[in-house]
Amino acid sequence: MRRANIPLWIALILKSQDKCNIVPPDWLTVAYLKSRYDEELAQPHRFSSLPWHWLETSKILLARASDDLSDSTSQLKSIIQDLREVRLVKSRKGLRELNESNIQLDGLSLLEINELRPFVLSVMNKLRQLHESVTTTAAESRREEGADEASDDDDDY
Repeated sequence: MRRANIPLWIALILKSQDKCNIVPPDWLTVAYLKSRYDEELAQPHRFSSLPWHWLETSKILLARASDDLSDSTSQLKSIIQDLREVRLVKSRKGLRELNESNIQLDGLSLLEINELRPFVLSVMNKLRQLHESVTTTAAESRREEGADEASDDDDDY
């Protein structure tokens, strides 16, 4: 046996045939994930840096290659769940700062973004509609004021 970098899906097929062992990523340890969890708690307005597919990869490896992991699966599952909950709470708090044109989601993984997407899209559409109606109403008010001033000027002659 020798180490080779291959796609995860191939490694999982080979693992199911008992033809390989999977070397887990460096970040899939209790110590690393615990440090990211502590970082999440210490920085309430920022997300710690985790791989783009950290949730999906960890779930797959815990389910299909748990014997290749260096730490206990129960500890890993626990810290992953804690980390996910903290990040979910932070992302929901961040949604309070939405506006009609911008949302800042730096540091969230693809799965976390997709979990928020239905809610965020509906909220942003409502905010956009509200913003458009406010700007339309303001523009109409200015036009009416301009028309009133013009009619006042006609009365002077």
